[in-house]
Amino acid sequence: MKCARLCSYHQNNLKQALRNSSSGSYYVLLPEIPPDTPETNEVMRVADFPDFQSVTPDKIITGCAKLAIEYETYLGKHLEDLKDQKKPKDFECVFQPIEEIAVPLNYAWRTAKNLNYVHRNPGYKQAFQRIHPQVERAKNERWISETLYNSVKEVHANRDNLTEFQRRLTEMYLLEARLNGVELVGSDRKRFMETLKRLSVERSNFRNKVMICQRLFSHATDDISMIQDFPPSLLAAMSENKLNPRQGPWKVTLQHNVYLPFMENCSKRELRWNAWHAFNNRAADNFADQNLGNHKIINEIRMYRSDIAKLLGYENFAQMSMETKMAGSVENVVNFLESLKTKFKMKAEDEIAELQEYAKSTGFKQRLQMWDLYYYRQKQRTELYQLDEAEITQYFQLNHVLNGLFSNCKRLFGITVKDCTDSVPEAWNSEVKFYNIYDEDGTYISSFYMDPFGRQQDKLGGVWMETGGERSSHLGTKPFSYLVMSLPTPVFSNVSPLMTLADVSMLFHQFGHGLQQLLTVVPYSEISGQRNVEWDALPVCATFMQQWLYLPQTLQEITCHQETGQPMPQDLIERIIKAEKHMCSYDMMRQVYLSAFDMEIHISKENWFELMERVWAQYMPLPLNDQDNHPCSFTHIFSDQYPAAYYSYKWSEMISADVLGAFLEVGLDDAEKVAAVGKRFRETFLSLGGGVPASEVFRRFRGRDPSLNALLELYQSK
Repeated sequence: MKCARLCSYHQNNLKQALRNSSSGSYYVLLPEIPPDTPETNEVMRVADFPDFQSVTPDKIITGCAKLAIEYETYLGKHLEDLKDQKKPKDFECVFQPIEEIAVPLNYAWRTAKNLNYVHRNPGYKQAFQRIHPQVERAKNERWISETLYNSVKEVHANRDNLTEFQRRLTEMYLLEARLNGVELVGSDRKRFMETLKRLSVERSNFRNKVMICQRLFSHATDDISMIQDFPPSLLAAMSENKLNPRQGPWKVTLQHNVYLPFMENCSKRELRWNAWHAFNNRAADNFADQNLGNHKIINEIRMYRSDIAKLLGYENFAQMSMETKMAGSVENVVNFLESLKTKFKMKAEDEIAELQEYAKSTGFKQRLQMWDLYYYRQKQRTELYQLDEAEITQYFQLNHVLNGLFSNCKRLFGITVKDCTDSVPEAWNSEVKFYNIYDEDGTYISSFYMDPFGRQQDKLGGVWMETGGERSSHLGTKPFSYLVMSLPTPVFSNVSPLMTLADVSMLFHQFGHGLQQLLTVVPYSEISGQRNVEWDALPVCATFMQQWLYLPQTLQEITCHQETGQPMPQDLIERIIKAEKHMCSYDMMRQVYLSAFDMEIHISKENWFELMERVWAQYMPLPLNDQDNHPCSFTHIFSDQYPAAYYSYKWSEMISADVLGAFLEVGLDDAEKVAAVGKRFRETFLSLGGGVPASEVFRRFRGRDPSLNALLELYQSK
């Protein structure tokens, strides 16, 4: 057999030649290896920050393709070398070659991912979609290699001679390989791989059907009486006239920025029901197009996950899921949820009863249903706390909020954040800022980009903070991240942009993620920062920072009125905190219900609709409508990353509340003691990240195992 690696320019001519050839030999056409190098392609320069002005879609494709091919080639050679039984299998010889090829590939992939999110050129989206599967395939090869698995086992056998981080990395490799079926043989291995493929297809089908159904629904109206009390942000999202949102027509959709605010503000019950019914029947079998139903897909996904778990030796998928969770066992999760139900269900029922009385006092004569909840809850909240969003926003100037956030980080964690925008090449947009983080002694630690403003038709909406480059001691790389927000662009450049309270809350939340990405001391990229953190512990730092925001001291420090320059009055701060806690027990039970449903669906074989009815009755204080099919659009557990893990939201809230309790116990007015607790938090949660098991990280911070008490106290104060 003759093998040729040919550029695409010549392939058509070769195909014609092959048709005319009578030879018995044949050619195998392999992908062209791009000639790109770090000298010619910016996405391959792992030692530098990306030169975004020079990064083109073509360079993303060729650079990532080259690195992916090199990854596969070098990994293959490395695996061949590991087969030599005469060579000792120590940590460095097994893991360093992988680190050398993984860090550049991840750097390039993350650069492409960021530009896919933030740049208007559709070429970046197309480039990322093209290279992402290739990169993922290349990286997944290490989990299914028996040679690598056996070599890591040999390294792990001498774990007493390994450092803590080295043991953690070997354990991660062994677990991931086992969960990817490396120990299976023969027909079991074949069935495992086929089931994985089928599961991937059905997960994709599930999500696609939900998104199609979501896009299909809209309800247009020119009834000005319906929208007269709508907030400006909702009118802007609904109006077809973007230059004059108060001029109709307006369109109700199921998009997140429309649906929930509409349900909170729409006074017409029949319109609320219409939107609620559409939202909770996305991809249900009663949808107009029967081909868009997810009823059968739910059963397929459950079956495939159960098969995978049993092939790997687990009783069910939920038990398998616990291998990568801090909770550790299904029993621990079930007990956790049961404890929350015991503590909060009666309070949630009382909240609903009070809301029913409030609705009655406004002239509402029916029993509250799910499509009434948001509207009357919002009305009650407004009446109780007399909050004006426009007034509150006047106190949150972006620059002052950032200074307050950075000041809190300095006081708590001993770091200094400096604007160093002029020290790096221009980013993807002129509004993007660049910051360096320094330690107390002035030592450089890490960096992050901040893209604060929304750009319609330019970047993805939302707020996030993601790693751009990983820490690797072997390659000498420092971490950096991307902080992206969607604030309205200010009309005047000399006026500090204003933020809503929700904007500020999301900023603190995402910066909590960023701190764990940026302050890591773990030397190996695959377990540094937030990588390899157990899924139910991943939101802890973000949730802690969000809880820290709602302390009166923090709110006062970060606020400054746009006109007077005064901090927010204490009375307004107190009302904001109380409003934030409004109907918190109901919110808790809603999340606990979804968590319990998720666990049950991955343990039992009960029909999912009957299971939903049973679990709803156990947890929810409002009746389940017989036309409610919300599991058909429950993408978190059926197509995203939360199968048998939805409880993670509440588990991580418990952990973060316990963390906050450590600060409250020493007294927030004692700066020295607060700094000592902050130092301990940095040296554990922020520094160790995925390099140490989350349960051990917590014990080093708190000196004990987690307790539910701090979360209960936090809610009791609500």
